[in-house]
Amino acid sequence: LPSSDGYRYLLTMIDRFSRWPEAIPIVDMQAKTICRAIFHTWISRFGCPSIITTDQGSQMRSSLYREFSGMLGTSRIRTTAYHPISNGIVERFHRHLKSSIKAHENSQWTEVLPVVLLGIRTAVKEDINASCAELVYGTTLQLPSDMLETSIISPCDDIFVDRLRNTMRE
Repeated sequence: LPSSDGYRYLLTMIDRFSRWPEAIPIVDMQAKTICRAIFHTWISRFGCPSIITTDQGSQMRSSLYREFSGMLGTSRIRTTAYHPISNGIVERFHRHLKSSIKAHENSQWTEVLPVVLLGIRTAVKEDINASCAELVYGTTLQLPSDMLETSIISPCDDIFVDRLRNTMRE
């Protein structure tokens, strides 16, 4: 990824049951950064997973990551090297995420990421006839577009609202 607001990488995670995706901007791919991101996002919201499937990255094989996993009581499964289909759900998420971010041309990807994730999380999956947000929260999420009324917008807010609407449409 190109640098955006000082971030260069995205750490992605998906719950295999609900298919809830996370994409966390990180500045580097060091094990310490990754462990901190996992703890501050996933674990702080959902608790410790029993199993984490990772790629073959050296940071995931580091002693720090092994210690982190052990402390959490989490087992680690590695995907097969050079065989992306072995982690197909994540690979599909990466394709969807990339195409959605690219649809917001001329934008910093860190700025559009929350809207992109909201769209992915609220999209109904045909095979389960529900969105991952419905599986996590037990109800559909009210989207910002459901709350916007043009009659309550003051003239000084026009530019902000126009940009917000364009971002949500893309």
